[in-house]
Amino acid sequence: MILTKKVFRLFASNISKSYHVTVLGGANEVGQTISLLLRTQPNIRKLVVYDEVPKTSGIALDLSHIPARCTLHSYIGEDNLDKALKNVDIVIAAGGIPLKPGLTEIEWFNKNANFIKMISERVSKQSPLPFFGIVTEPLNTLVPMASEIMRNHGDYNPKKLFGITTVDALRAQTIYAAENNINPTDCVVPVICGHSNKTIVPLTSQATPKCTMEDKKIYEYVNKVRKIDSAITNAKPKWSPSLSVAYGALVFTRNILEALDGRQATVNALVENNDFGTSFFAGLVDVTENGFGEMKRYSNITNYECLLLERSIEKLRKDVSMGKKILELA
Repeated sequence: MILTKKVFRLFASNISKSYHVTVLGGANEVGQTISLLLRTQPNIRKLVVYDEVPKTSGIALDLSHIPARCTLHSYIGEDNLDKALKNVDIVIAAGGIPLKPGLTEIEWFNKNANFIKMISERVSKQSPLPFFGIVTEPLNTLVPMASEIMRNHGDYNPKKLFGITTVDALRAQTIYAAENNINPTDCVVPVICGHSNKTIVPLTSQATPKCTMEDKKIYEYVNKVRKIDSAITNAKPKWSPSLSVAYGALVFTRNILEALDGRQATVNALVENNDFGTSFFAGLVDVTENGFGEMKRYSNITNYECLLLERSIEKLRKDVSMGKKILELA
């Protein structure tokens, strides 16, 4: 078969490029699972697993026994962080620790904040600036903190910084399906505002398919979605809800890869957005190879959802403010 130039261009345009993805914090529970899920993605040519603990190299060795086209590398320690980030297209930040019994919230926050401080500065110095997705908690505070650090220490493009909230939409979808006895793959429930039990706002009024739910059932549904992290932690004593979070990171990464290939893509994320009474807001956003664009808006939400959103924005605003003041406290 002889290809004309026109046919060849059309043929070539359908071939995905291949990309370099780095998982920072790849040795913890969430990071390992994310690395496993990304290992066999066909358009990832290079996967890097980075962490500060010695077992990181063993994790990479374990992953190397899974047949895949991409090359696999591991780096240990802050001195090797720049090597892990060199020429990277997508960075997934999964480091830090989960909030578990016996650990105070202050200890938990300080540990995770120190991780985000360190990596945000180094990511900001990469050229070109990669897509930067964060799953380390608490997102409502750490994503704004990352933006301030990047703005003050290197290059910063707000369109490439994301708090990955995909898991909220996945949970809202599956719980809604269970409540209404429908196939979870056939429904969607938008989730907006923030990423905590006091700022997550699932919009049943915008759900598809539309199911009739009494007010009491809607309140119970929203409460279940908001408190699902605690429910999982109680059901998995001393373990975090890592599997669904990791799968959410996989879905996010796949969609960013679609955008890098020049195809239409959307992600659920907490991003810099001043349209809702706070400088960061979560929702479904369009993404191109240059970063995120418009966030999807919803009309005709219920009075209950309006009230819930108003209270949630007030709490989100405080979380964001705490993150943006981090340099003043450093």
